[in-house]
Amino acid sequence: MNKNRKIAVAALIFLIIFGVVFGSLGLIDIGEPPEPETTAPVTVTESTTAEPEPAQDVVISDEVLELASDTAEAVDAGEDIASDEIIEAKEADEESLESEAALEPDAVIEQENISYDGTNTGKGSELLGECQGLTYYSQADSRWGYILYTAYNDKSQTIKSSGCGPTSAAMVVSSSKGAILPSTMAKLFVDNGYRTRNNGTAWAAWAFVADYFNFSEYHSTSSFSTMQKYLTTDNNKDGVADYFVVCSAGSGLFTSGGHYIVLVADKNSTITVYDPYLYYGKFNTASRKAAGVTVSGNAAYVSESSFKKYGAIKNYWIFSNDNKTAKKTQPTKPPDTGTTVKTYTAYVNTKSSNLNVRKGPGTGYKVVDSLKKGTKVTVYEDKGGWSRIGSGRWVSSAYLSTSKPKSTATVYKTTVGRSYKLNGPTTLYSKSNLSGTRYSYKGNTTVIVLEHASKTVDKIKCPATGRVAYVSVDKLK
Repeated sequence: MNKNRKIAVAALIFLIIFGVVFGSLGLIDIGEPPEPETTAPVTVTESTTAEPEPAQDVVISDEVLELASDTAEAVDAGEDIASDEIIEAKEADEESLESEAALEPDAVIEQENISYDGTNTGKGSELLGECQGLTYYSQADSRWGYILYTAYNDKSQTIKSSGCGPTSAAMVVSSSKGAILPSTMAKLFVDNGYRTRNNGTAWAAWAFVADYFNFSEYHSTSSFSTMQKYLTTDNNKDGVADYFVVCSAGSGLFTSGGHYIVLVADKNSTITVYDPYLYYGKFNTASRKAAGVTVSGNAAYVSESSFKKYGAIKNYWIFSNDNKTAKKTQPTKPPDTGTTVKTYTAYVNTKSSNLNVRKGPGTGYKVVDSLKKGTKVTVYEDKGGWSRIGSGRWVSSAYLSTSKPKSTATVYKTTVGRSYKLNGPTTLYSKSNLSGTRYSYKGNTTVIVLEHASKTVDKIKCPATGRVAYVSVDKLK
């Protein structure tokens, strides 16, 4: 490098050092930062070699696919998959239900910050059978009521005890988009994180349902008046609401804890409610009677004023009714809510044999159950010599009485629930007629009487082995 070039390089280095040092001390002006843009910024596209993040796929297990396939086949075969009965809960059942609801208040708050990213819009159509129109499901339906609905292997969390969320979702999707069962929806919710530890179904599940099953419209609001504008909309002037509404209900008319329900119509100031846990007598309690709710079939009808006053609704999720071919199945003429269905208590009053319970009012209908003499029933309807004591449960009125028949109870040697000892080497049997598999036990073995199979035979349990079997009462001391 010649002398002149060395001098030039040295001078350049000096100027750079001088500018950095004195500029940092504020001794020279290095210019003000540019003013922020006051007009719309220019979009700049930057090139990058990074791959975009993959879309978050919805988890679809083999079980979900199998359930969905079975449902589609059933619908294609003409089977009505809706729940066709309202459960007839005994007083103990009602107390148990209210206790469960109080412990697990479904949907009272938006749980665990779960959200849906919208990347799988419309993909849920592969899980749906043909739409059958307005569909009611009961979370207590024997087909799925005792299926677990839990993300933490909690055996107490079943669809019956805490599955109002997936049951309500299945009603809305089946009514608007295509057939799907509560059991399928429950598994889908669990697999994708919408089942919380102990607070039922997360609120975020409803945005997921709207996107995944591709509803044309979806809205969320806490305002009754806003919701009502949708529920009373009938753009086709055919008497059918254009929207379905899922509600989060707190302690009040529909539950003592937390509960999801579905609204399917609002006509003549009367709201039609599809309650996934509807049972006879639910609205006859002292705290709910004032609302004047009328039940007909699988629907409950309540006036707008009572719904607002007693419903304790936390939020509404509004889904469009996209079914254009079967909307006619939606109820359009609710009964007069000023008319109360008269019910009364009666007792089975047969001479000796049990009373047959039939599917309909006549001997031509299938026998579905039988009742012992003295059994207490509630009569909801009388028709042609037959009395309806539940949904699809009819008995001959001739064998009912409004007064309790005199007791002709059998006097048993033993007491249910008490412990006894075998009075010697004894054979126990697997069947109540003392037949079937035999089990040999030593004398003085302690057993507990579970029930009286007959006057001479008891059903017992041996605590030492856990064996449940039948034994002659003569073998007990």
